[in-house]
This record gives sequence, structure tokens and C-alpha cells, in this order.
Amino acid sequence: MSPIMKKKLVAVIYGGRSSEHEVSIESAKTVLDLAEKAGFRALGVLIGRDGRWTAADPRLGSKGPPLIFDPADGSLLRGRSRLKPDCYFPIIHGTTGEDGVLQGLLEMAGAAYAGCGVESSAIGMDKILSKKLAAERGVPVLPHVLIEAAEKGSLERGLRKAATLPLPLFVKPVSLGSSVGVTKVKSRAALGPAVRKALRFDTAVMIERGVDRAREIVVGVLGEGASAASSVCGEVKPKGRHEFFDYEAKYLDDDGMDFILPAALPAAVAAALRDRAAAAFRALGCSGMARVDFLLDPRDPRRFWFCEINTAPGFTSHSLYPRLWNETGVSPERVVARLVKIGEARRSARARLSIARK
Repeated sequence: MSPIMKKKLVAVIYGGRSSEHEVSIESAKTVLDLAEKAGFRALGVLIGRDGRWTAADPRLGSKGPPLIFDPADGSLLRGRSRLKPDCYFPIIHGTTGEDGVLQGLLEMAGAAYAGCGVESSAIGMDKILSKKLAAERGVPVLPHVLIEAAEKGSLERGLRKAATLPLPLFVKPVSLGSSVGVTKVKSRAALGPAVRKALRFDTAVMIERGVDRAREIVVGVLGEGASAASSVCGEVKPKGRHEFFDYEAKYLDDDGMDFILPAALPAAVAAALRDRAAAAFRALGCSGMARVDFLLDPRDPRRFWFCEINTAPGFTSHSLYPRLWNETGVSPERVVARLVKIGEARRSARARLSIARK
């Protein structure tokens, strides 16, 4: 067998039935490059908006034959041939990919995969539950209100409670990422329309107290359990018309923000943020990677609050997560190699568990 054939095969799953479909495509281009730089064979697996799986390399803009995922062993059927990836690398952002759904399919097949597992992926997508678990581990959070469309009277109760919170407020879909459907509310009259906008994207909405002129600090976490490590702190500074790090600033406006690496923080504050990022990672039972976002009081940097955790952070050439680790001294290809190794080790550990009753 040639040295090339001995290389492990990493299947990068991207696209998906998600409002963040296009973002995922850009991340997949980078991850495929990094996987090859790390010494793997890389296969692009596109899940279309219709749910169909296809062999496709987004770097070439070409599609290959349809693929069928075999849940019996995690292999991929391509015509009359069968491929068995050594590890999957899900890079679907948002619903069906970042929320534990895809991870559940891979778990059922006994396949190795990079990134967080079923439970932590699902919890990380739920802004309310992730804040609750983080707070239980001593990570400070801001006051917030939940509105659930299916619960009778929830909207009216939520708006009444939100009226007691000082402006500004942020209205967010509970289970979406990339700031889709998020609105900064600066007047009471704007609250209702902002909630209705968020309900177009999700059945549950969070209204959270804002911090005027807050500094947005991000920390990358990489690893497993107690050995998980935190990157240096970075600061996101929205520019121009962007009042916060919204979808346009993230993906559509090339001049929508400045990213300061490392963030200008007192050493003790940076250490505390890195510690709390790792604490949030462990509180949610995360594995592999996550990016933890904080809001920091511009008048007193010792006061900061957990904003959210992203268990499938973007991996484009401009994305924050790989840049955080590169600044820390870990190259993006080493990050990918580490994530694959963690995924394989987790699969091996699960395979050793007994499914017999005795």
C-alpha cells in the first residue's frame, strides 16, 4: 500500500438545511485545505438544502455523485463503491448541524467525528439553557426573559417582564447562531417588532439586558474535559453602521469590524476570562472545540458576563476561532489535527462500553 493510501480519510460535512448554509460552505473550503495540510485525505460531503448528500468539493465549485450514509457502520455508499472515513468533521452551522442532530446520526453509526457531542451541541444552541448551566459554575450572566411561541400567554408575560429591564435590550432567537434574527432594542416601542422578527426564525426568543458600549471579548477553547485549554482573548470591535457584531458585520461587510489580537486587557482580567471560558466549556460537557463570547463593562473590565458559546465556530480564513489559536501559537492545521484525534479517541472510548445487560 502506498503512503498516500495510508493517509486517514477525513470527511468534511457542510451545507445543511440551515439559514447558515452559505457560511458553512466557506468554512468547509478552509477545513478541507487544513485537513490536507495536516496530512489527511479530505473529502467534501455536501448536505443540500433538500437534505441530499453529495460528494462535492466547494473549493472547485463542482459536485460529484450522490452519497448514501450507512447508519450501520458510518460508511458512505458512492455508486457501487463504499468509503469508510476515519473521522467526520461536521462544519454545518445552525440547525441540523450544530444542534446535536447530525452528531446523533454519527453517534448511532459508531462513527468518529470532530467537535462537540450530541448533548453539548444541543445545549450550546439553547441560549437559555447554556446560560443556566454556565451560571451554576460561577460564570456571570445578564438578566434575561424567555418567550415561547407555543406557550399561551408567554408573549404578554415576557414583554411585561422585559419592561422592568433597563435599555438597551437584545432580542435573540434562542436556538440560532451567526446573529441571525438578533436586534438591538433602544426604545420600548421597538421591542414588540424585534420579538416578532426573532419569532420568524425560532419558536423561542430571549430578551436580554444589554450593556451600553460593551466590549465584546472572545476566547477559544480546545481539548477535552479537565485538559481543555483556552486561547488568548480577542476583542471584536464593530465598525461603521454596525452597533454590534451582527450577521452583516460577520459575513457580508469586509470592513464591518476590527478584530484585536490579543485584546488589550489587564493580565488578571484576561486570566479570569480564559478561566471562565474553560469553566463554561466544562459546564456544558463540551468536547473538541468551542468559542466562548463575553460582554465586558467598558468602565470596569473586572465586570464581565457570559454571552454565548458556539460549539461549531466558523472556520473561514477570516473566522475568529482559528485566528485566536494561531495567535496563541497553535496553527490552524494543528487545531484540525487535534480535533480529529479527540474525535477518534472519543469513538474508541465509547466502543469499549458494554451494551450487554450483564
